[in-house]
Amino acid sequence: MADMQLTTNNLFIAPALFPRKNIENALNTSTCSDSAVTRRRRKNVSNKLSSASESTTASENRLNRLSLAGTSVYAGSDNLVSDNSSTVAEKQKDQLRARLGLLLDNDTSPDGSNTTTTTSSSSSHNISPQQTLATDSSGLSVDHFGGSQLSVATKDDTYSLCGKLKTCCLTDTNGYEVFPAKSRKSVVRRSNRSAQLGNNSKRNAIYKSSSVPPAIQLALKPLFFEVPLQEPDPPFIGRQWLLRELSNILTGTETPGVLVNGNPGTGKTAFILQLVEYSCFGRRKNASSETDPDGIYYQISTASDRIRALAAHVVGYHFCQADANLTCLVPDFVHSLAAQLCQAPQLAAYRDYLLSEPHLKGILSVKECIADAERVMRMAILEPLTVLKRTGKILAKTCIILVDALCEAEYHRPDHGYTIATFLAKITKFFPSWLKVVATVRTQMLEFVKGLSYTKITLDSWASNDLLQKDMLDYITFRVNNSAEIQNNVAIVKDHNTGQLKFIGHLQTLTKGSMLYAKLILDLIERGQLVIKSTSYKVLPVSLAQIFLLHFNLRFPTSCSFEKAAPILNVCLAALYPLTLNEIYYTICAIKTDKVMAWDEFLQRFRLLDGFLIKRIDNTYMFFHSSFREWLIRRDEGESSKFLCDFRLGHAAIAFRLSRLQAPLDPEQTLELGHHMLKAHIYRNSQGPQSPRDMQAYWISSVTDNISAALGALRNVYSPNLKVSRLMLLAGSSPHYRTEFMGDATILCLAAHEGIVPMVSLLLEFGADVGLTNSQGCTPLILAAMRGHCDVVRLLVAAGSSLGQTDTTQRCALVHAARMGRLNVVKYLLACDWTPRTNSGDVSLNLALQQALIGAASQDHITIMEDLLDMENININQVEITSGDLALTAAARNGCLNTVEILLSRGAKIDSHNKQGFTALGLSVKEGHWAVAEKLLENGADLDESVTSARKTSLMIAAEEGHIELMEMLITRGANLETQDHEGFTALSWACLRGRQTAAKILMDKGCNKNHADNNGRTPLDLAAYQGSANLVQYLLEQGANIEHVDVNGMRPLDRAIACRNIQVVQVFLRRGAKLGPTTWSMAMGKPEILIVLLNKLLEDGNVLYRKNRFQEASHRYQYALRKISNLEILIEKSAIFAQLRTNLLLNLSRCKRKLNVLEESIDLATQAIAQKPSSYEGYYARAKARMDHCDLNDALIDANEAMQKAAQSGVLTDVIDILKRIQDDLLIRISQEKRIQCNCNEETSTESPHEITDL
Repeated sequence: MADMQLTTNNLFIAPALFPRKNIENALNTSTCSDSAVTRRRRKNVSNKLSSASESTTASENRLNRLSLAGTSVYAGSDNLVSDNSSTVAEKQKDQLRARLGLLLDNDTSPDGSNTTTTTSSSSSHNISPQQTLATDSSGLSVDHFGGSQLSVATKDDTYSLCGKLKTCCLTDTNGYEVFPAKSRKSVVRRSNRSAQLGNNSKRNAIYKSSSVPPAIQLALKPLFFEVPLQEPDPPFIGRQWLLRELSNILTGTETPGVLVNGNPGTGKTAFILQLVEYSCFGRRKNASSETDPDGIYYQISTASDRIRALAAHVVGYHFCQADANLTCLVPDFVHSLAAQLCQAPQLAAYRDYLLSEPHLKGILSVKECIADAERVMRMAILEPLTVLKRTGKILAKTCIILVDALCEAEYHRPDHGYTIATFLAKITKFFPSWLKVVATVRTQMLEFVKGLSYTKITLDSWASNDLLQKDMLDYITFRVNNSAEIQNNVAIVKDHNTGQLKFIGHLQTLTKGSMLYAKLILDLIERGQLVIKSTSYKVLPVSLAQIFLLHFNLRFPTSCSFEKAAPILNVCLAALYPLTLNEIYYTICAIKTDKVMAWDEFLQRFRLLDGFLIKRIDNTYMFFHSSFREWLIRRDEGESSKFLCDFRLGHAAIAFRLSRLQAPLDPEQTLELGHHMLKAHIYRNSQGPQSPRDMQAYWISSVTDNISAALGALRNVYSPNLKVSRLMLLAGSSPHYRTEFMGDATILCLAAHEGIVPMVSLLLEFGADVGLTNSQGCTPLILAAMRGHCDVVRLLVAAGSSLGQTDTTQRCALVHAARMGRLNVVKYLLACDWTPRTNSGDVSLNLALQQALIGAASQDHITIMEDLLDMENININQVEITSGDLALTAAARNGCLNTVEILLSRGAKIDSHNKQGFTALGLSVKEGHWAVAEKLLENGADLDESVTSARKTSLMIAAEEGHIELMEMLITRGANLETQDHEGFTALSWACLRGRQTAAKILMDKGCNKNHADNNGRTPLDLAAYQGSANLVQYLLEQGANIEHVDVNGMRPLDRAIACRNIQVVQVFLRRGAKLGPTTWSMAMGKPEILIVLLNKLLEDGNVLYRKNRFQEASHRYQYALRKISNLEILIEKSAIFAQLRTNLLLNLSRCKRKLNVLEESIDLATQAIAQKPSSYEGYYARAKARMDHCDLNDALIDANEAMQKAAQSGVLTDVIDILKRIQDDLLIRISQEKRIQCNCNEETSTESPHEITDL
């Protein structure tokens, strides 16, 4: 492993501080394959890179096939290329090499174009409908082997898994920037992650966007999981018995969950993956149970119906993977689970609930999950689910959450806080009974999950469980029967069937239940790498470790060949998250400054690891199985140490890559660098004058953008990595640094609040100021006391924290501890020497004791209260100046019955008043604490004592608050119904003022005066009208309340309701016949909605009188309304409602005048109505009728014709048209009759004239 060998001779200097000029002079014109994407990423990170961009020539790219034993890796249109024609670009590359501190070999091809290669995965089941890549036009085929399988469903909702932060890595925003992968329809896989070494915020994009629109609106992004597999669709055989047991346990018992344990390779993850695949999240949720084999490997589903039945209950899933640290952290588990629950169709009501409750969206943010995952899980997930199920909105009888490999999460166990296993153990008791968990764990790590009260199923009872043996037999038989290569290899006797059966039986015995062992053995035999030469089968390895050793012996026949691949393994083992091919390459290159590996040489070395590192759909690589990863790191006793990797070298390489390529680092990158630096311990053997610790501190401070911000980043605050935090402080981080959390609290405040004793101790060691506060004035001591962290309190007091320093509420640490019931903290603080600082505003011990007594009494912390009462200088009847309370009034206000009893027995005065003038009885009645009030009355509390400056009695307070049971108890005990307060209000007055109808009814039933007038002459009806309860006003009127009562200001109840714009109350009064006086109209002015009600009432009254033929009275109503509306010209012009009211009043008054035979006035009123609304036929109709009665038949006919025309245009009912036609006919008849009469008269006149003349 010469390429990765670390020596103190060339590595003791901080990597960002190499002499830049010398390196630049040493650079030649050789080029390193570098994609445009890579160059852009690095340019964005480093200010030292040139802003110019390089162009790529696609026509110069060549497809190079990289045969990785089944996985084909190609160079495509997004390959790493350079443009040789661009001298500017070459200069930029030289600058980049100087930044790396590398000497790059010349990798140009003979024709001048750069030969570059990128890799492509063979399959990606959830991203593309194509399960494998078909042969392209160049004849380049892609094999099945080396693929990976994803446990989520569709292309559209998938994003790259690149949130790669260690446990200590943090972010102070939500930290998850989602970016979609580019088109994946071409032969070559492309990814936004390609060569992205610059901005680590991209790495936070571990969450994939939900395909469900509401989930996108909620900004909930589930984690992206991919289970690495060596073939696209491995056969899944057996496990019907396990499905049956799980189904029976989950649906037939009250167990909160099932824990499946087994040794490595027993198929735990494969089983969980099958359930996910057939669930609502998987590719096979709608797959037919019929299978159509096509080739050797296809999905075997002998138990598909049973799998599908159980998978139908799955509403969430989680795969813990040691290679991807975020999958092992509790905050990300909670956030991802919430996003999946929103996607599950069984829980659509939960998604709708979150959309209707905006406050829960903030609670479910990643930031809140990091701060308090338990609170988020309970408040935003479990409690809503329980409520929705109880209300019948969730119909599913059983729902299942799958959690695989709890043991994997232990590799990222935080220094403070929960692992996923301990978190589930803590939170399981809050799960609703219908929500179950199915989890898996290695048998060797059952100790870590002992807190889980789940039903256990083991996969290790190989010797006693025939079902396990049958599953193994079925699997081996299926593989042998479907592989001619295996059959030929094991056919060492004449009778092939006998030979196969013997081999199958022997291999079944060797497996001891390990499906992985059987698969790997059969794969070796199928590929001809393991040849069976005798029926003793001694050639077969007997353990997974021997299989891995055999693989490596075949792949690396010499130590030199292994040394070529070892750096790659070291880097992948050390990485906190899966890396891309470019990232691995740059990481390996960053380890050296004198020479660098050529890209082609790196690809050759990478080929050697084909099948061991599986490419994922986000172009990153992961070990094919966790047991193989562990074999590279450690060996059991007695096993060969050959091929053992030193992943310390991988940590060093990543540290150098971060420092040389990505500096200056942001807070998250800085914490990642600190992790790798400490793991690598590069300066352990340094012989220089500086200590290794100082060198590490100098190194990290030289490459970070803000070392203090890294210490105060979100995850490091709530779940700190202590060793990395110490390194940050050594490097110059400020122990007084103010974060953006909890009111700009200092790091010490947050550590004290969370109770992280080692972090508090560390910060104090580096001189953190214990007196600095957050925006609420809370010191670290106050925050620790409030949360009950007694060990932290001891540290802070020992460091000089002032016991008497107060927050903005004027409460010190002792008071907060007493209020929160932190007995140990209270006892410790009382035992400390209390010496207030001079000129500081610190409270004295006596005042603090009095405040603590009030606080303990108010929260029913009896033990603390009694301990305080036993102390000297405590006055049980003293009013505490800050809160203004006594111990007894504080307890009564909060309904603390036991505390009240103890205080009374200790001598508390029952009728003492607090600063606001309340007695304990008055406060208990005000807050509705019936039991406390009864206890106080039994101990002699004055029933009718007036309290506060308003001089209210307990009955008044109960009536005002609407506490019916308390009112009945007080009345039963003889409370005076007619007692008045300082304004003359009685209990009934207060009930009416607050709209308490039931309380008013009780008081009136007991004989309370319904017409009692207060000091201003207001009756209960006035007060009810002011409050606006129409039902209460209606009740009072029914009971005989005086509707026309006038107070000292000349106002009646109606006027008061109008003044308060209580329209419903006004309508009640009008229906009951309230009179409209001058004050009424005066109050209504400026209130259009009230004016409409009053005018409409007059109109309705007039209409009623008109129908009763009381035309004179009706016309009086109409005229009165018209006089009032005549003063509202502006409203008439602006409001169609007022204009219509005036038109109706004019028309109705016109009709009344016609009935009263005042025809000229009727005609004039109709004319005004026409002028008000020319388009209406009604005005013409009214004027036509009036003119008919006035015998103006021709004018009447004109109006009738106009009315007919307007009516036809407006589309009125046929009945109206018929009436208008009758009027027209009537008028025509009368006109014709008059004409005949006129003619007759003229004839008679002409006959008589000669006679007269004759007579003359």
